Amino acid sequence: MENQYEKKIRGFEGRCLKGILETRWEHRVTNKEISERTFMRPIVKEVKKRTWGRLGHVLRLSKSRHPLNALTRNPQGARKKGRPQGPWMISVESGRVE
Repeated sequence: MENQYEKKIRGFEGRCLKGILETRWEHRVTNKEISERTFMRPIVKEVKKRTWGRLGHVLRLSKSRHPLNALTRNPQGARKKGRPQGPWMISVESGRVE
């Protein structure tokens, strides 16, 4: 994931955890304190870990399986506005998983 997506996900995660812990903005609790209280791994790291796990699973499939074909395929043409520009594999290699 690239910075803008990571930032949005971390913000959402922080808001959710603050809601779960019932902290208000007046309490001035830092994100570090919240992560220490919840003992949770950051969601961005979990997404990256699962992405690489999924990639490993797909790469071990036989060559005739559809997920592997879809992964290695590069269709021509334009995508609709707002869709990712390149294939999923390129985004995994560059580290910006969407």
